[in-house]
Amino acid sequence: MSNEEILKAFHLMWDNFPEAVMITQKSREIVAVNKKAAEFGLKAGIKCSTIGKPENHKGCQCNAACDTGEAQFVTYEGKFGKAYGYWIPIPEKPEWIIHFGVGHAFEYKKINRSPSEKSESIHGLTKGTELEPMMAAMAQGEAGGVMMYYALARLAKEQGLNDAAKTFIESANQEAVHAGFYATLNGKYPKDFWQFVAGVAKAEYSGKTKIKELADKVRAAGFDKAADEMEIFAEQEWHHGVVIDELLKKYAPKKIESAQKIFVCSICGYEHVGDAPPEVCPVCGQPASVFKEKVQ
Repeated sequence: MSNEEILKAFHLMWDNFPEAVMITQKSREIVAVNKKAAEFGLKAGIKCSTIGKPENHKGCQCNAACDTGEAQFVTYEGKFGKAYGYWIPIPEKPEWIIHFGVGHAFEYKKINRSPSEKSESIHGLTKGTELEPMMAAMAQGEAGGVMMYYALARLAKEQGLNDAAKTFIESANQEAVHAGFYATLNGKYPKDFWQFVAGVAKAEYSGKTKIKELADKVRAAGFDKAADEMEIFAEQEWHHGVVIDELLKKYAPKKIESAQKIFVCSICGYEHVGDAPPEVCPVCGQPASVFKEKVQ
């Protein structure tokens, strides 16, 4: 980026920020200021080190930010209590940094949100509408994207491309969020989800045994390294069940009614409570025919 492009981006980003923000050089000469900084009399061409009392600049991290290329910050007592000072390098211009404080010129009000306050739900908004099949396709596509990006991340790591692997993982995590969003729009999982989650816990516990059995087969085929990792996965599946049970004890409103029927997926172990098994297992996607009624 040219100097002009950097300055344009700076003003677009920072001009309406409620704190003073400036670009300074390592020499401490100010290159640009936002509107709030201009209100305080700061301007390009002067040295920021000449502003105020000399002792106010003892914690300056400008040199550290320029030399390491990494953002620096300090905490200090400001006008409204604890404040923070930041020095952020500009990659395209190593000798320039963005410098600003938070809590220095503007009093931030704390928002006290009640624990019982809930956000507006998007659950099932598209269910039963012409958008439902589109959202279903999007959810499936994004879920596939999670698998793809994590596979690419693994392959990149195997080739020593750790930066590429990190990028793929970030994309996978975003795809996972997207998949959950579309699934929620379609009401794929129940809004009152604790009964459902209890069934998922059963599947997670069952997953340990099933994956361990598969790992044994993989090991018998001569792929010891892959089997070793799968055995770790088996333990992780069990742990998922453990942590879900902890959540159930903490948050679930009530226990399963003993009079209700329980249907168990013979593939993944998911337990469904109701008068009949689901059309499709919400965990592994198998049809209702694989469910067996649990004898209580």
